[in-house]
Amino acid sequence: MTRRLRWIALTQLVGFLASGCSYYNAMWGAKRHANDARHLEQHGQPSDARAQWAQAAAKTKTWRTEDALVLRTEGLAYSGACRDAADLVARTRASVQDAARRERVDLADAECALAGGDVAHAEAALAAPLASKNADRRSRAEFMAGRAAALRLDYDRATRHFKRSREPGAPGRALVSEQQLRVARATQRADLTPIASELTRLLRTVSGTEEARSVLDLLTAVMAVAERPGARFRAAEIARDSLHAPALAGQLFLDAAAADSASLYAPKALIAALAVLPERRDSLVALLDARYAGSPYTRAFHGQPSVAYATAEESLARELGVQGGSTSSAGVSAVPFAAPVPGPRGPRFDPPR
Repeated sequence: MTRRLRWIALTQLVGFLASGCSYYNAMWGAKRHANDARHLEQHGQPSDARAQWAQAAAKTKTWRTEDALVLRTEGLAYSGACRDAADLVARTRASVQDAARRERVDLADAECALAGGDVAHAEAALAAPLASKNADRRSRAEFMAGRAAALRLDYDRATRHFKRSREPGAPGRALVSEQQLRVARATQRADLTPIASELTRLLRTVSGTEEARSVLDLLTAVMAVAERPGARFRAAEIARDSLHAPALAGQLFLDAAAADSASLYAPKALIAALAVLPERRDSLVALLDARYAGSPYTRAFHGQPSVAYATAEESLARELGVQGGSTSSAGVSAVPFAAPVPGPRGPRFDPPR
């Protein structure tokens, strides 16, 4: 071998060794950041954990091995960079054969799906991790499945998933979701008093129950005795749209109509009750036609034009302190116990049979 060829071979060998050393260092650093992130998650420091996950993703950016791709996918997903993770999830899942690594990719995929409110995608991605032989991955999957069930307002299922998880905060989330189920099944204001007491106790004594605070605020708003017709109507809307308690909302709409039977908004309350109390449709339509036949709301309910309808809606919007005009049910938050949102500003029902 000539001196030149030996030099070329030596240079290539040095480059290969240097590359291998760089890869080893990068992966060592990335795994250290990932381990730190998991440690921070276990100790209830999510913001610091996200920063460590971002560092793990950055360390693996230039490498294309299975280990590097999976770790980068996790780093992007758990740091909140889901837009960057989307394409990588698909590419990594297509190239990774190892079952354990595929489960890690699935968990990262589910995390981003939950962040984007795509519950169906999240649940599909969690199928394999929920059956994993690895206790840690299975525990994480159970926690995510609990979050997905809560987004579906299936609090009974959410509770079961949270109870099977060992993730920090899972026991607290299970206790809160149990109370959310009680709220969803409530039929009258009095049902809310013991729930509010229990949520107050949980906030004082159990970790991982921070979500209970927003639930408690909404309960307080609904439990308060309102003096104005618009305020009564607003409380019923909160029960329907934010607490997702249809039977309770229906009763509150009926109470609002009965307490202010001469109010311009009484027929609107009856129409709102129709949507959540379908078993009482015939009697409510009969009452609406007998007592409020000339109301712009009744005319709109029957599909008749009314110039006074828009005026009534704007007046109600001002009293409630919300934006006027028609709003779609799609504007209601899908997150359980979101901030109070106004209901549709007009009837959205089919003409009576």
